[in-house]
Amino acid sequence: MKNLYTWFLLSVVGCSIMGQPTPAPLDSNTISEKFSLVLQGKVEQDFTVGLALGAGAAKGFAHIGVLDALEKAGIRVDMIAGSSMGAIVGGGYAAGMSVADLSDIVLNTDWLDVLQLIDPVFPTRGFLDGQKIQDYLDELYGSRNIEDLSMPFAATTVDIMQGDLYILNEGNLAKAARASSSIPIIFNPQSNDERVLVDGGMIDPVPIDVVRSMGADYIIAVNVLALSEDKELNGSFRYLDADKLKNSRSTWHFPRAHEAWYTAGKPNLAEIAHETVILSMALIAANQVKLAEPDMLVNISTGLSAWNFLEAEIAINKGFEVTNKVLSEKK
Repeated sequence: MKNLYTWFLLSVVGCSIMGQPTPAPLDSNTISEKFSLVLQGKVEQDFTVGLALGAGAAKGFAHIGVLDALEKAGIRVDMIAGSSMGAIVGGGYAAGMSVADLSDIVLNTDWLDVLQLIDPVFPTRGFLDGQKIQDYLDELYGSRNIEDLSMPFAATTVDIMQGDLYILNEGNLAKAARASSSIPIIFNPQSNDERVLVDGGMIDPVPIDVVRSMGADYIIAVNVLALSEDKELNGSFRYLDADKLKNSRSTWHFPRAHEAWYTAGKPNLAEIAHETVILSMALIAANQVKLAEPDMLVNISTGLSAWNFLEAEIAINKGFEVTNKVLSEKK
């Protein structure tokens, strides 16, 4: 008892010498109230906001619209975790690229620009090597390392052989974004010792827990793989007569007038592989965002194919529109 009393006295004296005890961390309700006041312009943001940007290939261009809406609402993003296209867009933003910079790049890209980034290889592990994309990103990011960025950043990647998730939070930013967006079958995977590293969206399409581990007070999750409302309402079952089924073969043709090149042969082998992966990610993401419970969830259904890299404006506008709607509900 004497020792306990002595410890108590020392604690009191220590507090009086060192000042007031460190206040307890704010709870989620208090932070949410502060977030609302920031949106109303009544207080300055004195807490950190972490952004989890999800996978989705071309659908991920919506992230640019999300960033634009947050900036216009007066929300400061302090850290970003990204998977796949979320890592590419988030990495650029963390490297100091503005929303205008990101928009200009994707809006001024045509099919010739896309073709220049394609480096086909004999498909032992993927149809495309991916080195041209990495070199392009490295130039875009200014050969920056993650630890030198203007804000904390992390990208996700998965060892496809063991099913383990890895967080890339140091080293070359372009390499990290490339590894995080290595869609299986489409791109050659990256490697590290015995690890075969592919798209982080395979098991972590919206890296909410990653940005939470980075110390964010308030977490905004962006899921660009959200199912459309009609799919959600119609249920999961459909019925067909098996006698009406027939073997499906390629129907590729040269693009007709006013027809985009990427729709001329739908679906080809690469598209089937891509959409298979994207569908799996979408189903995982739907469950993930419910379980991880971010403070704010932005579910975006762009209506675009994940392969459609030439309709960026639609995705950006959709991201801006949906984010503004969610923010208005948070005021």
